[in-house]
Parts: sequence; structure tokens; C-alpha cells
Amino acid sequence: MRQKSLIVGLGEVGDAISKILLDAYGPENVAGITRDASFGDIKQSFDIMHVCIGYSDQFIEQVDAYQKIYKPKYTVIHSTVPVGTTRKLNAIHSPIRGVHPNLEGGIRTFPKFLAGPNVDHIADYFRRAGLKVILFEDPEISEAGKLFDTEYYRACIEFSQRVKAYCSKYNLNFHEVYTIFNTTYNEGYVKLGYPEVVRPVLEPIMKPIGGHCVVPNSKLIKQGEMAE
Repeated sequence: MRQKSLIVGLGEVGDAISKILLDAYGPENVAGITRDASFGDIKQSFDIMHVCIGYSDQFIEQVDAYQKIYKPKYTVIHSTVPVGTTRKLNAIHSPIRGVHPNLEGGIRTFPKFLAGPNVDHIADYFRRAGLKVILFEDPEISEAGKLFDTEYYRACIEFSQRVKAYCSKYNLNFHEVYTIFNTTYNEGYVKLGYPEVVRPVLEPIMKPIGGHCVVPNSKLIKQGEMAE
């Protein structure tokens, strides 16, 4: 008997998870719900509930309410959350990686981290959906890993902007100062056998850092620290 799944939140994350699960398990085993819409057979209980809503100050309260309504055996939080959030909900954390707005390709490409108590009980569920999984015992590992993954990208963007501003101020060629130096640095260290020190080579956009995740996730790092 296949496990019944409910997807809470049908934005970019929930839509991508829906497509993968529907392909693997069929519409008879997958349902989805938002505040305004739903699909599939919305029952009173599910085996696995996938949380795909954005983090807010009401996140724990909202997820707890869904848990009480739908009584899932397992709750999987795909959302990016402050460290410590998943454990409070007795859930499993499984962060999303990929390129907005079409996240399905990223989920199918990157290993899907699963972190939390009894995580091995649902590992095969994700494997049968065609995903490679990596398991962690503690959800704090994947919570922090996701936050610092995007924080690193934010720092790289900020650094490229800093170099661009410096070059503009002193009338230097940014391509020569930044791009050529870093490109040849990467090529050389790869040849020397040190691929682990390769650096991102970005094209700076001289405006405030935006996007879905980078700045909001940076704030969640601090929020998790404050919650200690």
C-alpha cells in the first residue's frame, strides 16, 4: 500500500514537490492544499505531510495546526527555517536547492537532504520518487547548511560589488582586476590538484541584493541565534 501524501503550500516549492510526487505515486496518493485552493482527495489523515510554506513568525503555529488537522505520521519541512525550528515540530527537515522559479530540476539533480528523528523510515519513499538522499540524524545540520549555503552566495555577490565599486572609484578595469585574476586562479589551482579552493566568478549587479532567498535567509541565521 502506497503512502498518502499531503503538500501544504503550492508556491514554487510546493509545485515542484507536487510534480515529482505525482509522477512517482500518482494522483490517487498525492493531494495539495493552500489557503485558497487544493487538489486531490483531501482526507483527515495522511502518512506524510510536506510543508512548503514560507517562514514567518507564525510558521510553528501554522504547521502545528496542520499537524493536528491532518495527523500525519511524518512531517517533512522543505521550507528554509531558523535553526531549531524543525525539532520543535517533531519533524524532518529537507531543504530545497535549485534555481527559482523552476525548482523541479534542482530537486531532481541535487541530493535531497533528510534530517531528523526516524528519518530512515521515509528514505525509501524519496528514493522511489527518483531522488538521491543523504540522511542526517539532527535537523539542525540541514537547517544550518541551507542557511549558510545561501549566505555564502550573498557574501560572494557582496564581494564582487565591492571590487566593482573600487575599480570604478580608481578607474581600473574590473574585468582585469576581478574576472581574469579569479578565472586564472581557478584554472591554475585545478591543475595543481586543489579544486576545493575554486572561487565563484560573478558579474556584479550594482543594486541591492534581491531574490527569493539570499537576504531573507541571512536574517534567519540571526533569528536562530537569538532563539538560543
